[in-house]
Amino acid sequence: MEEKEYLGYTPDYIDTLLPNQVFVFGSNVLGYHTGGASRMAKKFGAVWGQPEGIQGQSYAIPVDFGKGNITPDIQHYIDRFIAYAKAHPENHFLVTRIGCGIAGFTEKEMAVHFRDALTMRNVSLPRSFVNVLQNGNCQDFNLERFVKAQDDIYGSYKEALEEIKSGRKTGHWIWYIFPQMKGLGHSHNSEYYGLSGEDEARAYLNHAVLGARLKEITKAFLELNAHSANAVLGWPDDLKVQSCMTLFDIVSPDDVFAEVLNKYYDGTRCPKTMMRIGRRQAKPSLKKLTITKDYRIILGDKEIKMEPLVKAVYLLFLKHPEGIAFKLLPDYRKELTSIYGELKPLGLNDRVIRSIEDVTNPLLNSINEKCSRIRAAFISEIEEPFAKEYYVTGKSGEAKKISLPRDLVIWE
Repeated sequence: MEEKEYLGYTPDYIDTLLPNQVFVFGSNVLGYHTGGASRMAKKFGAVWGQPEGIQGQSYAIPVDFGKGNITPDIQHYIDRFIAYAKAHPENHFLVTRIGCGIAGFTEKEMAVHFRDALTMRNVSLPRSFVNVLQNGNCQDFNLERFVKAQDDIYGSYKEALEEIKSGRKTGHWIWYIFPQMKGLGHSHNSEYYGLSGEDEARAYLNHAVLGARLKEITKAFLELNAHSANAVLGWPDDLKVQSCMTLFDIVSPDDVFAEVLNKYYDGTRCPKTMMRIGRRQAKPSLKKLTITKDYRIILGDKEIKMEPLVKAVYLLFLKHPEGIAFKLLPDYRKELTSIYGELKPLGLNDRVIRSIEDVTNPLLNSINEKCSRIRAAFISEIEEPFAKEYYVTGKSGEAKKISLPRDLVIWE
């Protein structure tokens, strides 16, 4: 980040600091830096278990005493920070949206505590805090940038809607049609059309033109007979839309955005978006895994396809919820051969037998290669970390296993 970006307001996203800059963030009372800005602060020297004060190139202010619980101590801690900043004019302090993430406060509730810092030359405040202190509100969003882009002759909203309805995106309009959180991308468009947070997303959704268009094109996307978001949008735009749906699902729950996440992303929200706004990812419900009579592997409405020997390895581990240590694979050679024989009754030739011997030889890499293919088969159809419950995992030297509870496995 260039130095000029830090002049005036605190940037919405900070991932690097100049030598004289200090990242000022809100901490919980225990100093557990696990989410939101406090997680980023660890990169700048924040110390686990230290809830207040200077820590490397970061400064912690305790604001989280339990969600929604504002105590008189908050002003005390902020006054101590202001005194520290006044005593260190050689440093420039970048105050983040303290208290407005995991702690659950609004900009109006938190900004008033920083009134004495408003005129300090070596302290930058978030734009929303400054707007509250100067104007009594924090709704200073330039949403017309989206209207102008969507009404442009090239890459217009009309063009985007037609492409979505056709089932295949070909234009370059993703940033201003399905906006996501600022800071997730590195291009000019991702920054310019990035949304600063929940307040701007809510204002976007409430905008007479933009909100209606977003819902219209999202419904068109939802109504497609497509097996995946990637088939319609391609990569990485499928991830950008997941981020967009995540943000708007947060500001408008139980809406069409949640339906898109459920249909195309197995209910999984974008983890980077969740972390950026200080929310925790809800673990999606696990779906039942069905092994049909002809040994097809069905997850929900999707078939997980594998080559015969890879599938035989998968079924072997599925039959052993306790796991199998690779060093003990020779003990399972007969069982694996039997499983393969059921998959391919006429296919047990000398070549296959040698391949099974290689897979069950712990001194060779064949078993690792087969497990990698199993993993690839699942993550090609469903998102991480959801997929991790279904493929073979385990630490080196320990038994490898499939974590999926076996009451969710149906053998027809």
